[in-house]
Amino acid sequence: MRKKLQKFMNALFPGQLAFKEKINRIIMLLVFISSLLGTLLVLLGANYRVLYELIAIAVVTGISIYMTISQGNSRMASWLLAISTNGIFFPVLFLTSGGTQSGMPVWFILGLVYIYLLFEGRNFVIAMTFSVLSFLATYFVAYYHPEFIPDSTRFYTFSDSFIALVCVSLFIGILLRIQSKTYEQEKQIAEQQKREVEQIARSKDTFFANMSHEIRTPINTIIGLNEMILREDISDEIAENAINIQNASKMLLTTINDILDLSKLESGKMDIVPTQYEISSMFSDLVNLVWIRAHQKDLEFKVDIDPEIPSMLYGDEVRIKQVVTNLLTNAVKYTTAGSVTLTAKGERIAADQILLRISVQDTGMGIRKESLDDLFNSFKRVDETENRNIEGTGLGLSISKQLMDMMDGKLTVDSVYHQGSTFTIELKQRIVNVRPIGSINFAAQKQLSQRTRYQQTFIAPDARILVVDDNAMNLMVAVKLLRDTRVQVDTAESGKEALKKTAENAYHLILMDHMMPEMDGAATLNAVRTQSKGFCQKTPVIALTANVMSDAEQVYRGMGFDGYLAKPISTPLLEACLLQYLPHELIEYLAKETKEDDEAALEGPNQVLSARKRKVAITADCICDLPNELLERFKIRLMYCYVHTKEGRFCDLFEISSDSLLAYLETEGNEAHSSTASPSEYEYFFAETLTEAEHVIHITATADLSGAYLNASQAAGTFDNVTILDSGHISSGHGLMVLYAAMLAEEGKTAPEICQALERYRERVFSNFLVPSTATLHRCGKVSGAVHKLCSMLNLHPVLAMSKNRLGLWRIETGNMHRATRQYVKKLLKHSTQIDSRLLFVTYAGCSVAQIDEILSIVARYVTFDKIVLQRASATVSSNCGIGTFGLMFVRKEKQES
Repeated sequence: MRKKLQKFMNALFPGQLAFKEKINRIIMLLVFISSLLGTLLVLLGANYRVLYELIAIAVVTGISIYMTISQGNSRMASWLLAISTNGIFFPVLFLTSGGTQSGMPVWFILGLVYIYLLFEGRNFVIAMTFSVLSFLATYFVAYYHPEFIPDSTRFYTFSDSFIALVCVSLFIGILLRIQSKTYEQEKQIAEQQKREVEQIARSKDTFFANMSHEIRTPINTIIGLNEMILREDISDEIAENAINIQNASKMLLTTINDILDLSKLESGKMDIVPTQYEISSMFSDLVNLVWIRAHQKDLEFKVDIDPEIPSMLYGDEVRIKQVVTNLLTNAVKYTTAGSVTLTAKGERIAADQILLRISVQDTGMGIRKESLDDLFNSFKRVDETENRNIEGTGLGLSISKQLMDMMDGKLTVDSVYHQGSTFTIELKQRIVNVRPIGSINFAAQKQLSQRTRYQQTFIAPDARILVVDDNAMNLMVAVKLLRDTRVQVDTAESGKEALKKTAENAYHLILMDHMMPEMDGAATLNAVRTQSKGFCQKTPVIALTANVMSDAEQVYRGMGFDGYLAKPISTPLLEACLLQYLPHELIEYLAKETKEDDEAALEGPNQVLSARKRKVAITADCICDLPNELLERFKIRLMYCYVHTKEGRFCDLFEISSDSLLAYLETEGNEAHSSTASPSEYEYFFAETLTEAEHVIHITATADLSGAYLNASQAAGTFDNVTILDSGHISSGHGLMVLYAAMLAEEGKTAPEICQALERYRERVFSNFLVPSTATLHRCGKVSGAVHKLCSMLNLHPVLAMSKNRLGLWRIETGNMHRATRQYVKKLLKHSTQIDSRLLFVTYAGCSVAQIDEILSIVARYVTFDKIVLQRASATVSSNCGIGTFGLMFVRKEKQES
């Protein structure tokens, strides 16, 4: 019996069972036991009213347990239990056992309790609603049909209530005790798993640290010995090979650093260390780092640094430089032709704080929309097929994104596939020195075609230093790197050997490896400092380390070192270290040789180009009907539309004119209609415009008539710095909005300021057209056939005007066109005091010179405008209104001006 029971329990509660599933199965088992206990108590009390219902509950619960064991999941069994008990058995027991005078209300509580425990989410809402409605219906029946409730004796009422109280109390008590115990077990398992994960993380950190040390040590040898080759008088072919070795080694070093940084970020050990830094120095370093790589690929490298940025800021310069360097190297890496542009702006957001915005723009392959979500994932490279020949691990952008998050900054990307990408970082920096940096003169240092000959900056033949490292190759590299400085170099391969030498000799400087067997660098340092008969207790000791840490300076100074040098050893940093710590009287500085071609190196294709961008560029659709001189004057770029005829599709800006279209339409049977550019075409347009400006405001014709607003808005979603504005007007009324925006942009207004001003200006612009015939409107579907016939028969000429962003009928002129023109102009300009008389657009489609002269003479009777612009309507507008249509577009005065 015990074995069978054990087998049953093992089947019901197998190992690795989820906590929620375990609780569900416990509830079913307790309901089954409670129903059996209730049956037993009923039999002992000789009250058989509810016997069958209790037996039924036990049977249903047993079936539920069987389903759970056989299917391995309790979901269907839970629903069977809930529906059968709360929907059938409990209500029936309530009605047959005495209603409210029985113990069934307590069982109702149990029914609701295990709904809370069995279900969650949507299933919980459904099950709870069903149970409450079932119980409510049961009470309703009992209240309005008391005849359904049998009479009960006093003994039965008390005994049934007691039985219910005992069963439900035991059920809930046991359930809570089991749940508490199960929770404790799960908690212990979770804590054990946490300890294991932490141990794995520590093991991984140790592995990465050891890997860094073990890989950096041979790289130090490779780079050091390779530099010695470059110092010699060697052939160009050997020099080229040595330079390639140097570049490959640095690339490997960068990959190692990325892996280490990712490990620190994942383990939460990466620290942000803010310090004061000079912004101009940081940008100089960035430019000098990238322009050589750009020139190797024949790319233009453009720089636009805002001269108003404060000269000294407070932040983590190292991490900012790391992020921007990664963006710049990626831009060069993924761009095969064109340019890479570095832009920096500073926006004052408080008296002592600016929002530093740095962007890197390229004309490379761009990124697919569907790939943008994976862009910042570790070890994930987008478009693997196309990028398989480009080196990289896929770590750089992930690290950059996490670093920006740690600095409370933001990293965003705008990209158009096959057009290029723009990565932008934004972060707040505290101002240390408000003096602006002014214009920075970035000068390229040397031509790539030339090999730079090493020349030491000093000699110190009387200086004596000790280099301590357990790796003989590292010692050899250090000795060779210092050979030309004539410094006397002693070496030691262990801490014990170093102590022997310091006990016998006085050194001016000690370079000591940190990680050494038996006695590491820190222990050796302490021994040197406390060496009773030594000569170097006060000698500066510099740590040599292959372990790169963001806070290495603080860590090694905390150990007692005077400074540190990272492996691979950089010759300039090594010599700078010696100049800092060697006695000045031992140093003899050397004059630097100059070459005539140093000047020439600053010229030619490898120079850094200035790429100052406009703050805001205004663009519009070509149907804004503005003259070319104004478009050129305010640098307004236009997006084309399409005109469709029987002959094909034509681009409005380049392939068809208003006059040629109207001539085509004069032939009977010829028709035309227009369409807007697609979202992808708008994306290319915006991407190209963003090469010249930081922000783009694109103003479309009224969305009521044109699909341009929807297509442009969809395209703008790809960018963070493109704003789409519905002008609410057509033709030159739309153009007046564009012109006003361009004037504000020229004044230096920001994008939000321009948009706010345009919202107010929109209400003052009045755009309208007098249409001589409704034939074209009918052909385009703007008016019905009946309206067209009526207008033709009665010689009616509609005047269409914009109101609340919708084109509607303003009025109707009658008679011939001469009379209609006079009445139209008179009605339009009769309130002359409300009109801004500085500018009037007369925009027309196919009007003769005589018609234009007539219009101007009538206008002169009412208002004298400072400037009147005669503008042919675009082919797109002409295709929708017809020959002879014209309109007067102007601006009303502001209320305070009237």
